[in-house]
Amino acid sequence: MLTAILAIALALLLLPAIHDRLLRAIAGAGELIRQRPAAGMLTFALLAALSAMLAFVSSAVLIPVAVHVWGPVTCALLLWTGWFLGGIAAYAVGRYLGRPIVERLVRPAAIARYERWARSGPTLVPILLLQLAVPSDVAGYVFGLVRCRFPMFLLALAVAEVPYALGAVYLGVSFLEGRILSLMLLGIGGVLLSWWALRYLRRAHAAAEPGS
Repeated sequence: MLTAILAIALALLLLPAIHDRLLRAIAGAGELIRQRPAAGMLTFALLAALSAMLAFVSSAVLIPVAVHVWGPVTCALLLWTGWFLGGIAAYAVGRYLGRPIVERLVRPAAIARYERWARSGPTLVPILLLQLAVPSDVAGYVFGLVRCRFPMFLLALAVAEVPYALGAVYLGVSFLEGRILSLMLLGIGGVLLSWWALRYLRRAHAAAEPGS
């Protein structure tokens, strides 16, 4: 998802006429939001929460609008809040509604891929690394299914969403300001962070397997 969004953003920046039209559209949307600021903030946070639960929902397209209206700090706080609440809701679905419901929302193959890792990581570091490595619309459900300790899950979720919220906001800033290099570096940094966490987990679990 991140690589696709990054590719689209770069393509738009390389087409100045389309980028200018989008900036005008963003400004127009910003004026509408300013007429109902509370409703705008609530809607943005709710969409962010849904994006943390459903793969087909993304708040990425609204981030440049949110940055334009509220600035990067408020946008990051709203985005982090939405993702945090969405992660809690996904955990609750996994824990209390169970596998039949989760498998309607997430591909069973994705659940199977990460469930064993989630069961074998009761301490903060493995849980945090899995949060960094796994798509957010999967992690909460998986940790709920394995009944991860809720306080530990909350702490890991809160920490893991910080770099992604900051990165997403400054991707939005870079897009608004037409900074191609910054956009590329931030996007690549997010991909590498997820890749590093996934690689570390794979090595740790491979070393822990019998006969390794």
